This record gives sequence, structure tokens and C-alpha cells, in this order.
Amino acid sequence: MSVLVFGGTGKVGSVAVRHLIDKNLKVRVFSHSPDKFNKISKQVEIIEGDLDNPNTIPPALVDIEDMILILGVHADEQERGLSVINAAKNSNIKRIIYLSLVHDPGTERVPFYKSKLVIENEFKNSHMNWSIVRSSSFFQSDALLKNDILDKGIFSAPIGSEGVYRIDTRDVGYAMAQATINKFNDNHEYRLFGDDPLTGKGIAEIYSRLLDKKIMYGGDDLDKWASFKKDGFPPWSLNSLRIMYGCVQKNGMKPYPAEKKCHLLPEKLISFEAFASELVNSWQ
Repeated sequence: MSVLVFGGTGKVGSVAVRHLIDKNLKVRVFSHSPDKFNKISKQVEIIEGDLDNPNTIPPALVDIEDMILILGVHADEQERGLSVINAAKNSNIKRIIYLSLVHDPGTERVPFYKSKLVIENEFKNSHMNWSIVRSSSFFQSDALLKNDILDKGIFSAPIGSEGVYRIDTRDVGYAMAQATINKFNDNHEYRLFGDDPLTGKGIAEIYSRLLDKKIMYGGDDLDKWASFKKDGFPPWSLNSLRIMYGCVQKNGMKPYPAEKKCHLLPEKLISFEAFASELVNSWQ
């Protein structure tokens, strides 16, 4: 069994690759910058390509039946995803395992959520079997807040107080590998959450303790946040995040009342406290 991984050099994809080769599977990674990939096994084949150049995609699909598709949030995400799906339709690909986002009321208005839904509908209406792994927000996003936290003493992500069950990308990567290895997971959607409901104030308190300095929560004012971040994000991204944070403040991001932990996840998840401790240590 050979698996093609799009996004195999990222935080989720690279973990999925390691778990796949641990199961003695052959892995092919599609990469825009193969020279940056730290080859970890003879079982990993690197093929150079560019999602913005659809002609580079079909050669990567040769002799492949199973495909993991992980797309970073991008203004052209929908076009990139559809290019991959259209190439897969004309190949021998039989299964696609797709990393998407948890959908809650209102998130259909978020542009980068809409893009993912279009991609999902495209492969759902094809000959391929599929699994959709919907993840809650990643711990690792906090790495982008280094200057806010260290220099300004602010945890700036306006996630509110309803509770967001954030998750570590390493646990998501494990789940993506499990969805690929076990074919009984086909044609299902899975939702991944961490163990604990996190709030803006609660996260600020954790960073305060780990840094031994006062870190304040930036608050729920989305106009203030957008003004604070206008130079840090392109307009399309800032708009998407603003809508998303509005949904999160209203509904949180959490399992349904009777929803059980997804069986694709490892038995013991990485806690936010453990992640934050690692992150803070990397900053010092």
C-alpha cells in the first residue's frame, strides 16, 4: 500500500507521514520545496510539484490508490483543492482522507470554511471513497502570537468564554494516519477535539504562570482586535478570522452533549498546558 500525502511537510502532515511509515507503508509526499523536507525514511518518496500549477499534480498520482489531502488556509485554497480532486478523478485514486474544520452554526459564512465545503462536495460526488477529519483549532496557532504575548503581555486571540476544545497538531496527524490505515473509516466524517474547554482568560492565566509575568486576555471586542491585527493579516484572512471568532464567541467550539471522543485519536491526548510549556521553553 502506497499513500500520497499533500501537505506532508506541515505540522499535521509530517506527523501523519511518520505514523504511516511506522506501519511499514510506502509514502509519497508532494512538496513545493522538496529540499526543505527532512527525509526520515527510505519509505518516503518526495515528488516536487506546485498546487498553483495543476499540470504538476497528475505525475504524483501515478501508482497511488490512497491520498491524504491537507491544505493550508490560503486565498486560493478552493482552486488548489479542486485541482487535486479533478486530477484524482482521472487517476487510479480510490480513497481520499481530507483534513477539514469543525463546522458549527454560523461557520458557513466564513470564507475559508466555504472553500473546504466546496472541496468536500466535489469528492463526495465522485467515484472515490473518502473520510473527512474535522479538527478543532490547533494549539500551534499560538506560535504566531509570540510578540503579542512576550512583548505586549497580551493573549490576543478573541476566543471568548464559551469554551474551545483546542487540540495539538500531533494528535491530529495521528488521527489522519489512523483514518488512512483503517479502511473501515471510509465514507464517514470525524470530529476531533481536545480534552479541555479553553477560554481567552484561561489561556492568558496559563501563559502568565509559565512565563512568571502577567499576561492579559485581549478581550472580545472584534473591532479592536481587527484594528490591532490589520497589519498582520491580508484582508481576506482578517475578514475570515473575524467572522470565525464571532461564531466561537457565541457558540464555543465543542463536542455535542453526547459526542464521544473520536476513536481515531490516541488514547492520551497532549494537553494545552504541556504544549504551552514546550512553546514557552522554545521562546527562551
